[in-house]
Amino acid sequence: MIHNPILQTSLDFLHLMATIAWIGGMVFNFLVVLPTVSKTLEPVTAAKFMSVLMRRVRVVVYVSLAVLFITGIPMKIANENYVWIISFENSWQIAGFIKHVFVAVLAFLALYSFEILTPKLARLAQAGKMDEVGKLRIFQKKLAAVSFLMGIIIVLLSALMNYL
Repeated sequence: MIHNPILQTSLDFLHLMATIAWIGGMVFNFLVVLPTVSKTLEPVTAAKFMSVLMRRVRVVVYVSLAVLFITGIPMKIANENYVWIISFENSWQIAGFIKHVFVAVLAFLALYSFEILTPKLARLAQAGKMDEVGKLRIFQKKLAAVSFLMGIIIVLLSALMNYL
């Protein structure tokens, strides 16, 4: 356990803020932004808007991931349930492993979305290839839905770990 309450509180605070920024942003994107954009903007304008928005969101996500990594390591090691990096000796370690698998997959999906999917959508929209834009936007919505569900599972597992 970390015996310095200021350090422990600071790590917890930063970790929670990064979680809120990343997963809260996904929830907002899935429940508010995507449906609103789909209902109000023409496909070309929607693709441009999402491209600009995702460039800004990307920074928040990447900073959040860095903060989660930097704060998570000492928080995990300091926890009384911690045994080793990968260990299945107690329920807390098992839940933590599953949670981190979800985090890794979610981080990969974010990277894919920011670095591959969003730029491709913008290029296709600029080229006027609306059939392909439509197909990719459907895929983007499905990816957002999967990411949304994974984010909820991560938060649920984090809450569960507090009581194991």
